[in-house]
Amino acid sequence: MARSNYTPSEDAARLFQEKKALLDAEEAIKEPLRAMAVREMRNAGATVGDLSRLTGMSPEYFRKLARAAGIDLRRPPVRRPSTGD
Repeated sequence: MARSNYTPSEDAARLFQEKKALLDAEEAIKEPLRAMAVREMRNAGATVGDLSRLTGMSPEYFRKLARAAGIDLRRPPVRRPSTGD
């Protein structure tokens, strides 16, 4: 990818730096968060919904973690029959 001669304004540079810092911080806690979520589901009875509400992450993220760790979900996902013609 080619680079341009773009130089952000001070306020833009500050905002971009804040966003990068947030992404870096999120990356730094990714693995500890996964391990903690599995531990809490396995040992403390946390549900996918509990973890989703507490973190703001999607329930599906925690469902996938639980499946990968061999944790039985308290309530299986709802599967509705197809209403196709």
